[in-house]
Amino acid sequence: MLKRILLLLAETESSTAARDYAFKLAQEAGAEVAGLAGIDLSSIAVRMPGGVGVATFKAKLEEELKAKAAQTRQTLRSAFERQCRDRNIACEWLSFEGEPADTLHLGAETCDLLLSGYDTAFRGEIFESPSEMASKLLLMSPRPAIICPNRLSGSDGIFVAYDGSVPAMRALQMFALLGLGTGRRIQVASIDDDRNVAARRADAAAKYLRSHGLDVSADPIATGVHPAEVLKIEIAQRKIGTLVMGAYGRRGLREMLFGSTTNTIIEEPPCTVFLYH
Repeated sequence: MLKRILLLLAETESSTAARDYAFKLAQEAGAEVAGLAGIDLSSIAVRMPGGVGVATFKAKLEEELKAKAAQTRQTLRSAFERQCRDRNIACEWLSFEGEPADTLHLGAETCDLLLSGYDTAFRGEIFESPSEMASKLLLMSPRPAIICPNRLSGSDGIFVAYDGSVPAMRALQMFALLGLGTGRRIQVASIDDDRNVAARRADAAAKYLRSHGLDVSADPIATGVHPAEVLKIEIAQRKIGTLVMGAYGRRGLREMLFGSTTNTIIEEPPCTVFLYH
């Protein structure tokens, strides 16, 4: 069951949606929320050409950027702790100043689930696309993650995209063990050119979820259309609130290098997305 959530805090719309979703889950499960924000010093280092007075100007600019980042961190902390108090949610504040990967690893060590907006620039690398930032986040975290869009749909509908891969099996298991599907109607779909293959996979995933006492229907989808496009259409038509899928499925490393269903979905999430790799 869900006991502790690690929430990444930032000032983007999707980060605000992630915060609201974390509070909702925490209240439903009686879980604690650990809020994490900080200063990635590597993103503050300013690259400038040499010259008289440049070093002094560079140092001053970096101090100003650092002070601004520290103020943002304090603002996020104040808002987070106040909102937790208002909702009677147990909380803890975590922060870093330096390399964020180590802090993320330590924070995740005591949590069941990571929650973040899709464009939360955890590493401060502003030239990366949202999907690149979210992909790094998924690969750094040893826990399952929920990636949020700019706005939550308000729907409790759950759609499981299952391709029979190891990441898909892991995602399905963690979703069930955390109790995130309890009391909700779950639709399991498998997408493949071959309807028999899709049916076998969908039935296997549905059988597994039913063994955990969940209300599930299986829906094989036979099509040659890219799975990401199929998922977006299905989510819109079925008014889905949460998509469950394995991060980087049957094509594995090739997906990460050349694009994937995962990347396409988290580039601009059509709903809240539960992922595990």
